[in-house]
Amino acid sequence: MNSDFLQLLWRDSAENVAKLGLVSIVSGVFQGLVVVIINGAAEELPAQTMNFWFLSLFVTCIAGFIYTRRFTMTRSIKIVQDIIIDMRINLADKIRRAGLLPIEQMGETRLYTTIVENTDIIFEATKSMSNAGASLIMIIFSFGYIYYISPAAFFLSMVIIASGIVVYTINQGKSNEELWATMEKEKEFSEYLSHLIRGFKEVKMNSARSEDLFENYLKKSSDAARDLRLQSETRFIQNYVFSQISFYILLGSIVFVLPQFSFFDHAVIIDLIAVNLFIVGPLGVVIDTLPLVAKADVAVRTLNELDRQLTEADDSKNTVETSLVKEKNTFDEIVYKGLRFTYGNSNGSQFGVGPMDLTIKSGELIFIVGGNGSGKSTLMKLMIGLYYPGAGSIRVDDVKIDESNYAHFRDLFSIIFTDFYLFDRLYGLKDVQEEAVLKFIAKMNLSDKTGFQDGRFTQTRLSTGQKKRLGLIVSYLENKPVLAFDEVAADQDPTFREYFYEVVLKELKEMGKTIILISHDDRYFHVADRVLKMDYGRFIDLNKGHRRERVEQHEKDFF
Repeated sequence: MNSDFLQLLWRDSAENVAKLGLVSIVSGVFQGLVVVIINGAAEELPAQTMNFWFLSLFVTCIAGFIYTRRFTMTRSIKIVQDIIIDMRINLADKIRRAGLLPIEQMGETRLYTTIVENTDIIFEATKSMSNAGASLIMIIFSFGYIYYISPAAFFLSMVIIASGIVVYTINQGKSNEELWATMEKEKEFSEYLSHLIRGFKEVKMNSARSEDLFENYLKKSSDAARDLRLQSETRFIQNYVFSQISFYILLGSIVFVLPQFSFFDHAVIIDLIAVNLFIVGPLGVVIDTLPLVAKADVAVRTLNELDRQLTEADDSKNTVETSLVKEKNTFDEIVYKGLRFTYGNSNGSQFGVGPMDLTIKSGELIFIVGGNGSGKSTLMKLMIGLYYPGAGSIRVDDVKIDESNYAHFRDLFSIIFTDFYLFDRLYGLKDVQEEAVLKFIAKMNLSDKTGFQDGRFTQTRLSTGQKKRLGLIVSYLENKPVLAFDEVAADQDPTFREYFYEVVLKELKEMGKTIILISHDDRYFHVADRVLKMDYGRFIDLNKGHRRERVEQHEKDFF
């Protein structure tokens, strides 16, 4: 089978598809027998008496057709739904097991649209194919009946049909290529549309950016996708029209050519016309289904490509079930030695952090400061195990962090990034008391904004600063040994900002937490045990010698 779609159905549900195919054959035979019965009954019409034998056969075939057609349609929907659910769950599982960097490169929009839209295309194709399968069997049965009536008519039909199939297949191959190119352009359009929506404020405030994004990228990609779609759909239409013309040529040959041969009985010609006219409906079903199957082929190919990329991005393949890091869930120190990370841009330029040597003691409160683009957030992702170092090593006490225990290392951290996502449910936390969460909400001065009921926050449509306060509540509840915060106080009002530095951080430190905090609030640097300044992907320890004086001098230079 050359069809990726059919291979998917057979690979994932071979036994059920085989049973479905068998019932489809029976359904098609019932439908084909109706033609034979009607032709047979028509020959008895001069007798002007009801032929109960033909009538009973007719009723039996109709009942059998109804039952088998309903069975094939409902069962095919169930089969494909099971396949789609398994496919979606499998891809979702691979997404959660993938490394952060590949997921960032793929993009949220592409991941979402690829999975949802393409599985919908597969579902629609399957619904049509369940009808087309039985219709195709009926057509084959009918041509068998044509052979029984007239071998000459049968061979004439085969020549015309074979010629049509050759032309149709050639055009269909070109259409599939255009459809694949259309999907690629649709991805580009989705990416630019995401830029417009997610960067709406920035676009709204800059007319040049708005014009450039819209005219040179979004509109051009949309126009290109439209042109390719029109090309593909036009070819589909041409194929459809050609298939209809082929049928009319066949019908015309029976009507105009065969009667020219003296050995053909006019009654046979009438029977052949009746059979061919009866085929029109089922043939239309098959023809209408072929473009849907072609689109489903492209959809399956797209999903298979995503599956392949996610499989390559899987960073959990070598994770062991347990390790010393997981068993202890505490540490005396984390040692980063010669740590370096680099990633490139599409224009060939590269940016990275390191090399870095750093030892973090349990219970330390460390501030990381630096200008925009200095590498603070990248460094944070590297330190907590979201990015893998290109060089260097990480040790938790005497345990080296590698592929076998990276997941356990990440479990030491509770994180809040500037672009963090706030879940309305406390995933991963069991037996959380509602009263305890409500106390934390009051502690963060959010009681008038949200609550906690039935295991979820009642309101998450909050300001960025308020969302980060809920993120702090989650960090309290997770009770991890290390807290990594990226500009948590940046979006807070002055009162809560002071409360965060002077109360929350000190309270967390008293609880024995190790805290790594990216911050620009120099007036609160006295809270930290150490302040590290980032510059071009590297940092300087400002705490050697007279710490406070050097901090003030560096911050004066910096700000």
